[in-house]
Amino acid sequence: MYEDLFQVKSNRLTPLAGRVIIASPLLIDYHFNHSVVMMIKNDEKGNLGIVLNKEFKVNMSLNELVHELDDMPKIPLYKGGPVNRYNLSFIHDIKEIDESIPLRSGLFINGNFDQMIKYIKDGKPIEGRVRFYLGFACWEKGQLQKEIDEDSWIISDPYKDIIMEKGIDGMWKSCLEVMGEPYRTWAKFPSTPSMN
Repeated sequence: MYEDLFQVKSNRLTPLAGRVIIASPLLIDYHFNHSVVMMIKNDEKGNLGIVLNKEFKVNMSLNELVHELDDMPKIPLYKGGPVNRYNLSFIHDIKEIDESIPLRSGLFINGNFDQMIKYIKDGKPIEGRVRFYLGFACWEKGQLQKEIDEDSWIISDPYKDIIMEKGIDGMWKSCLEVMGEPYRTWAKFPSTPSMN
């Protein structure tokens, strides 16, 4: 009766740009353990995404990179993935930023960076509206689909309130819980099972 509840299986949706992929509780990987990844590209060449819920070991801020923000409160930088750590991306819900690329659920990626800096300098609210990331995650052609077939990822449309308005620490668990059963049960799986 409850056998399916404890068998972690991918829901096998397509990881389209704008969807999130959520690491299976059984995916034990330094970069992707309990991760939530916003998909940015899904085409015949491969897949690209931004890990939404990982921090650097040493706290970093956008202010360290953009000296125009020296006199502003610290704006955290998050670890967007293991590839190209010099690549800065930002996910936001600010429609006024020109050249922003629409994702889903009212979210955008990137856009006119100078406008974003002006938006911040003007004292407009950024809490719950924009997050900045260094690096990204990428998969070669067929690689991500293979991982999905191996039940390493669960695919979902993004929930903006979870991704933008809550802290990143509980994002993985919240993304699974909001999907109902059996995902709610899987969300209780500890990130380090040996520590349970």
